[in-house]
Amino acid sequence: MKDRLFDGISLLLIALAIYVLDHQLTTISDVQMGDEGFYMYQGISNFRLGLQTDWGPAYSLWYKFLSLFERDTIRLYYLNMALLSSLPTIALYIALRLVGFRWYWSLYATLVFHFSRMNFPEGVKVSILLFLLTLLLFILCARYLRNRLHLSFALLTLSYFLFAYFRPEFVVPFGLCLVLLIAATVWFRQSYYPIAGIVAIVLVLFFGVGSPLSEKGEKAFKQDFSYNYAMRHPEDKRLSTYSNWVDSEVMSQIIFGERVKGFGDALMKHPKIVLTDHLLPNIYNFGILLGTVLDSYVQPLTYLPGGRILESLIHRKITWLFLLIGFFALVSVRKTGLAVSRTVLDNPWPYIVATTAIIPPIVSSVYSMGIKIRYLPAFYFFIPVVVGVLVMNLVFRPWVTAIIGRRKPVIRLIGTALTGLFLIGVGVWMVWEWQHQMPATMNGRKLLQYTKQLTAPIADKTRIRIFDNPDELPTHLSGTSISYDRYKRYSDFYKFVEQNDINLIIFRTEIAQYYKNDTSMQRFIQQPPQAFIRKPGFDPNTYSFIRKDLLK
Repeated sequence: MKDRLFDGISLLLIALAIYVLDHQLTTISDVQMGDEGFYMYQGISNFRLGLQTDWGPAYSLWYKFLSLFERDTIRLYYLNMALLSSLPTIALYIALRLVGFRWYWSLYATLVFHFSRMNFPEGVKVSILLFLLTLLLFILCARYLRNRLHLSFALLTLSYFLFAYFRPEFVVPFGLCLVLLIAATVWFRQSYYPIAGIVAIVLVLFFGVGSPLSEKGEKAFKQDFSYNYAMRHPEDKRLSTYSNWVDSEVMSQIIFGERVKGFGDALMKHPKIVLTDHLLPNIYNFGILLGTVLDSYVQPLTYLPGGRILESLIHRKITWLFLLIGFFALVSVRKTGLAVSRTVLDNPWPYIVATTAIIPPIVSSVYSMGIKIRYLPAFYFFIPVVVGVLVMNLVFRPWVTAIIGRRKPVIRLIGTALTGLFLIGVGVWMVWEWQHQMPATMNGRKLLQYTKQLTAPIADKTRIRIFDNPDELPTHLSGTSISYDRYKRYSDFYKFVEQNDINLIIFRTEIAQYYKNDTSMQRFIQQPPQAFIRKPGFDPNTYSFIRKDLLK
């Protein structure tokens, strides 16, 4: 009865925390186009650009499902953000309670995730959706398949392959789990039917739908490698006029001295460059990001009255050293280790899920730039599970146990007082989060509003052929994009526009800056063809161009 009461209080506080973030969602979060825009565009356009199986088609299907309830693309974007900033929070609390942790640890760890910057206002939500699906799978198996670990593990293995159609790096835990599943099946003499079913489904998807591993991974490596190299070698002036997002092929060819197909090819031909200028920096950056995640569990303490005193101490190594010394002084490491082992072996399912779930973010962080916090939501299940099972099984040294035994009535009284202080602290925490919400600059939404006003006279938006990336304005306009990387700078922009039948060009500040030395494009801006109408741009000192026949 007591636990149900506190679970009810916890869920009420979680609902309040969700309201704190979502009640003014459109004010404190801007529309982030980029990858999220492409996912949305593919979903709402029924994969107009083709079923690119390495570009998260399953996430695009999620957008297609949401579009059944909301047609406007801006409101659809915010609907997705609201759902994926709220549902994982609820699922995380339930999952941690099913692991066996007390309500206060489950509530605290859940709110840490909820108020983390990777949950909100981060706009790219595919990793968050996968986090939600992982938690739901864990809850399903923990609730209904508790005594059927072999079947649960088979479902996890199959799910990781399906998740690869959201994020390709999930192929790695799928392969690992499949090997372990086969080994466990042989060793414990279990049925081979789950493995046969998994293999059959994988083959059908692989040959019927397509491989989740393809050219996107190779292009992403070149973009991220070029970024890393340019940041580490500002003295290399050969790269100063290029953008790693548009010119990754050219930049990687300059750096390596030859064309490379992708990560594997580059590693084989130039291992030293890939290691020193990409992998090692990424591993270092991943460590920094993981430190940021760990720090988020301590940060709320600084919001309490007088808590700012702790802020300078928390980050001092000497403080952590004293805490470590105190741990070894009070706790029997050997007996605690044995107790932890018994707990894990008694119910290994939470630890299997928590551990395998962090493989994809590690792989993507090391393979990519290692600076994308949005890759890491799975650690918000892994960290509380690891810390929780350790704390739950602490075995103190005999002299500490003797002191605790003599003062049990006092300790119970202290526990009641701490419960009250904890709930008050959670309230203070949410008030602080509410008061410190900062309105976004809203450049994305203003650009979309400008573009929609500009194209309002166009009745059939599918006729638009815009010089833009496919994951930007076309998401909200419809029409077709002619991406920047198709135009070779310093060539004939007039001819490029004509050959590609471009009828809409919007120069934003960053685009105008990128092409500022392109004489052909600058001449086009100053002397556009008679077929185009020049209008004031979205940003100061920029212009937009609409071909006259598009307005008919």
